[in-house]
Amino acid sequence: MNSRLTAASQAFSSCWKTLVATDLLYKILAFIVLTPLLGSLFRFLLATFGDEVLSDVEIALFFLGPAGWLCLIVVGSLWLGIVFLEQTSLLGILAARHVNRTVTPLGALRFAAAHATSVVRLTMRIILLIIAAVVPFLVVAGGVYFSLLTEYDINYYLKESPPVFRVAVGIGVALLLGLAAVLLWMIANYFFALPLLLFEKLSPTEALRESRRRVHGHRRIVLVWLLGWAGAILVVSAIASAIVTWCSQQLMPDSTTSLNWLVVAIGVSMLLLTLVNLATNLLGTTTFTAMLFTLYQSPGEGSQVDLAAQFEHEAANYSGPKITRPRVAAISLIGILVAILIGTAALESVQLEDNVQIMAHRGASSKAPENTLASFQQAIEDGADWIELDVQETADGQVVVMHDSDFMKLSKDPLKIWDATSDKLKGIDVGSWKSPDFADQRVPTLAEVLALCKDKVGVNIELKYYGHDQMLEQRVADVVDQQGMNDQVMAMSLKREGVQKMKAIRPQWKVGLLMSVAAGNLSKLDADFLAVNARFADVLLIDQAHDNGKQVFVWTVNDAATMSTMMSRGVDGILTDKPELAQSVLEQRAAMSTPQRLLLEFSGLLGIEPKIADQ
Repeated sequence: MNSRLTAASQAFSSCWKTLVATDLLYKILAFIVLTPLLGSLFRFLLATFGDEVLSDVEIALFFLGPAGWLCLIVVGSLWLGIVFLEQTSLLGILAARHVNRTVTPLGALRFAAAHATSVVRLTMRIILLIIAAVVPFLVVAGGVYFSLLTEYDINYYLKESPPVFRVAVGIGVALLLGLAAVLLWMIANYFFALPLLLFEKLSPTEALRESRRRVHGHRRIVLVWLLGWAGAILVVSAIASAIVTWCSQQLMPDSTTSLNWLVVAIGVSMLLLTLVNLATNLLGTTTFTAMLFTLYQSPGEGSQVDLAAQFEHEAANYSGPKITRPRVAAISLIGILVAILIGTAALESVQLEDNVQIMAHRGASSKAPENTLASFQQAIEDGADWIELDVQETADGQVVVMHDSDFMKLSKDPLKIWDATSDKLKGIDVGSWKSPDFADQRVPTLAEVLALCKDKVGVNIELKYYGHDQMLEQRVADVVDQQGMNDQVMAMSLKREGVQKMKAIRPQWKVGLLMSVAAGNLSKLDADFLAVNARFADVLLIDQAHDNGKQVFVWTVNDAATMSTMMSRGVDGILTDKPELAQSVLEQRAAMSTPQRLLLEFSGLLGIEPKIADQ
């Protein structure tokens, strides 16, 4: 173990500057050329075999079909190929150094390019092996879900955690651990496949087979090294992040009165964070290659390969970039200028005015039972701009406000909405689960809620589909017509067909798509707004949606810091169980100066306590 560690350290230290320069050059090339090409290929395959844009369930269904599998294999192979080509470049440098030859960064990239075809063929085989290993676990997981967790609405299981749910979770954990063990075993088995492909001229299939043979008897050593390397990189990353956070806290002024100094401090902190993250990434990538090359040689057969023949044309005396005082001074000056530019860009990105609508998610559901008249009345009193509710159809054709498919979560009643009648619903208590004070609450009709909200608050109607809808969109439109509220409502749904149908029936309404993630071209989505899971609502998605003329609402946000972050990112609406808190956050932000808003926006990233209160 010690001898291998010494060998790996010597291999790394002998050419670390060349390794770092090459990896940095490769990352730039991958960022500028390879990754965009991969994204374009994915969008092309998506448009060819599926649709130009998919969201949530559509993504899962696409990848369950043959076209999705093909897309997964092709794109996955090329993505893994990009990673392997990076390792190929670095392995070339280490192998050349081992035989006292030198390879420049450009020479290392040429070495990788010469082996690109075989490397991609190798990654395609590895992707197929991974899929073959994962599929049985997915089949068993699907069987467990459909056999144990489909009798009642999933929200009942999540809220009440009955014994059958705990059994399903236990099986799921066991499956995850089993899958992790299988994948780790595969990584160890095929650990030497890449150097075997490069240095011993084996075909991809032969390299995989030979790797399994050479690992036999050494698998434990390989796994110990892999886990040790991963643990060490995690520790280094944690320490580096802690140092950056401490430095950022020291750089920040005691008050936010000096905007100029704050801009410089944030710019320096952001630059420092970027450089540390880059350095950690470079360290992880290059040390992994040193470990791979050392272990490849240590079983014995790898050390007998004639590596010199691979690099007979490489004789340049290159030892990496020289560090001199003028270069250090020039880099420092550039760093200061970059920091100022980053700080200035950060300042320009800050919104001085918030134009966001507060939407009470199923009413003020933190204070009153969800989707009840009590919850909607509370939302009005708490100053919500909109309430959000869910609608379904009963057996007798009434449009009622209800989220789940049954009443197990709310009242332990297995009755399905599509089997219920208006008379049956009058006898179901949907409020006592929250508090005895709400024992009088029943499932309201859409008409009752609209009558309560008219001229007081807007109503965002989510169309719920559980496969038993009859003419939900038309009935919703008719109820809104009867209440005379066409200018006070909007609609949304997880189902794209429902969004399109609702828009066709009421083109003057604002109709949106509810989603967590999307793949493809957002401009092709036939929706006026996107209601996005807040965890996926980054600046890029928000800007892309706005560029395509679509508003962005985020759900479900219940803490002040995240609310403020979403407001800073420019979302158009926030769905929350706590509309009163959201209004408080708006008031606090309105009282802030520009420096305070700037500091608030970057507080989370820089590890600084946000100055916004949950009050």
